[in-house]
Amino acid sequence: MNANNSSGAKAKSSANEPMSDLRLEAARKRLAESRDQGDAIEGVREIVANFLGSEEMGMFRVDRRTSTFQVFWSFGIDLEQYDLLRALGDAGLQRVMRGECHVEFGVREGSGATAKAQAFVPISVADQTIAILAILRLLPQKAVFDRSDMALFQLISNEAAKPLFGPTGHVKPWTEGPGMRA
Repeated sequence: MNANNSSGAKAKSSANEPMSDLRLEAARKRLAESRDQGDAIEGVREIVANFLGSEEMGMFRVDRRTSTFQVFWSFGIDLEQYDLLRALGDAGLQRVMRGECHVEFGVREGSGATAKAQAFVPISVADQTIAILAILRLLPQKAVFDRSDMALFQLISNEAAKPLFGPTGHVKPWTEGPGMRA
């Protein structure tokens, strides 16, 4: 009986790998085919909602002159109540500014309750973090981030800057902050 469970687990794991590859390729294609900045923003929102399971997200531009973060766009976040620096913490901020994702995967407890899952994804150009994508509160059908989501975080980190901010990462004045809020 244990052998059947073990082989079933292996088959399930193998079956998930092609699905993960398909998600990754679809996300890569969506970003690459973005027509303009607004379409790229919609692409990131679609990737986060459909593949990562969250409809609460925001992008914050790094302002190196003032060492602050400015809201670039958000979807589903109450910005009057949200504090990016508090949510990240010192260790998370250092990690993201080094270009690493800071992910709190969430934990399923025996009672069915879950600890909060959230992710902070650096958007980088030339190994410099220019923005942070904060992904908060997962949809009820997805209680936690899993290891397969890391590839999507990495894809967003590496490939979203160009369609969002151009090849140099410098936003032109006419594209500053599209103001997408929901």
